[in-house]
Amino acid sequence: MEILAIVVRYKTPLEQSQTLTSLAEAFASNPDLLKKYGVLLWDNSPVRLDDPQLSFPFQYRFLDQNLGVSGAYNHASSYAESIGCAWLLLLDQDTTVTADYLQRMLGHVKKVENDQTIATIVPFVRSHDTLISPRKFGRLIRNHQIPRSVSGIYQEDAYAVNSGTVMLVSALRSVGGYSEVFWLDLSDAYIFQALYRHGKRMYIAGDIELAHSVASMDFDRHMTPERYRSFLAAENLYLALYRSRPVNLAQTIWLMARAGRQYRRYKNKEFARITLSFLWQRIFWLRSTRVNEWEKILVSRRSIPTISDEGVVG
Repeated sequence: MEILAIVVRYKTPLEQSQTLTSLAEAFASNPDLLKKYGVLLWDNSPVRLDDPQLSFPFQYRFLDQNLGVSGAYNHASSYAESIGCAWLLLLDQDTTVTADYLQRMLGHVKKVENDQTIATIVPFVRSHDTLISPRKFGRLIRNHQIPRSVSGIYQEDAYAVNSGTVMLVSALRSVGGYSEVFWLDLSDAYIFQALYRHGKRMYIAGDIELAHSVASMDFDRHMTPERYRSFLAAENLYLALYRSRPVNLAQTIWLMARAGRQYRRYKNKEFARITLSFLWQRIFWLRSTRVNEWEKILVSRRSIPTISDEGVVG
């Protein structure tokens, strides 16, 4: 085994997971890939599956608690180390994986395995016909999509969505792993920034593009007020802890504009009221007080689905 694929499940039936379905198709079309890849299915659901079955070999892990993607990836890292596997393929349950992608990633691992500055290999990721990853951190709170033409080692401060990323286990361990606080939202920004600060770089696999479903920010169909509160807590805590004072000032201004837009656009006015409550905290609360409050929100909301109803993904 050269790469351990970790798939994080939350409540979705196995046969309805786009990731697991596409993995099955990929392995069926190219069985030799099973010699190179192992699969660990990490279940964050509240109830253990009874004798889960897939068309390919896999390990199943369940701990009776929702560790988020961060906890799942950290445990997968420890497991990979225990079996001598150097690389992790991070996956959620809504990514379309192909045999070509798996084969090409093996080739990229071979290219960079002797360069210890390379911690991650990332494809381009598209959701709903829009490129969403990888992205470069810009000035203030803006970030920018890296052009599709870019390929190879990327030296600037950037991040990619977790799903589809291949990560060096030793690099992940060297920065202390994923954050237990940013267990879902901003987990990708946190880990890529931590790696960048430690001199580790991203390698962009410019010949690969994956399809990925990002539905959690669809306010009209899926978003719930409690889920949105958790997202805002992660966003504001991350900026408060790891970004500059000008960035945080820009966030305060942006929250004001966001609240106005939400009030006009969404039928449920609770979203605007939640945004205004965070704006109030930023303006009138001491930094230490609001940081503690946002941490408490994140710790207490691990049981909140990523999105509502049948769209639950994490």
